[in-house]
Amino acid sequence: MVDLLMDQEYQRWLFTFSAPTAALNLEYGASYFAPNFFPEDSSIDLKESWDITSKQDLIATVIRMVEEGHADELAYPYFLWHQILPDSWQAFVNAQEEPRQILLEFVAETAGICGSGGIQAWDLSRMGYLCRIGVLNGWFTERESLWFQSRIASRARHYYDSWQQYTNGFLTGRAFWLSLNEERDRYKRYALHNKGKLDTNVSVIRNLFTRPDSPYLSVAWDIEIIDIDKPESLSEVDWS
Repeated sequence: MVDLLMDQEYQRWLFTFSAPTAALNLEYGASYFAPNFFPEDSSIDLKESWDITSKQDLIATVIRMVEEGHADELAYPYFLWHQILPDSWQAFVNAQEEPRQILLEFVAETAGICGSGGIQAWDLSRMGYLCRIGVLNGWFTERESLWFQSRIASRARHYYDSWQQYTNGFLTGRAFWLSLNEERDRYKRYALHNKGKLDTNVSVIRNLFTRPDSPYLSVAWDIEIIDIDKPESLSEVDWS
């Protein structure tokens, strides 16, 4: 069994799955490869943003968001788009109510760049971020954080084929998330089509695909996955 605290290359690979979230926060001191994400900070308050105040809260949130996060609402349509012919897809769309049709239009416009995994990356990257904040806040040991991140990485590799596709899923998911509060159909369609063009999304693309410090330049996507033993301290966590 590989000691992940000694295997720096594999750690860097695991951390790279939270790189899109880091790219959103570089100006606030985020690090692509620091185990605690914000190496210059002593802690981050997650109460208001995530309602997390303890290790137990963190574990519950990570598992819930990975299994039933924002991506869950569109998971089946993204899968279906890749499985059926265009005429069958259109028949499926036509059978839905207008609010659902608007979301399915969004799926059809983005499925080609996101793959069948759709917007799973939006949840996966942020949960990797939370695992690293768990180290910063003293809730997780590095071993515990790495174990959770290994579970996130295995799911990401199942859903996506490259860092490019993974990042597409993250940014598309962010556009979907930013439009959640818009309930009026006409404005919902506008929000879904335009939130992806925000300057912050452009900055993420620039940071990850043009800057020399991007982890994508030094970390391969397709490496052999290591089966990591769950730490004894997480023995009560029923997740794999």
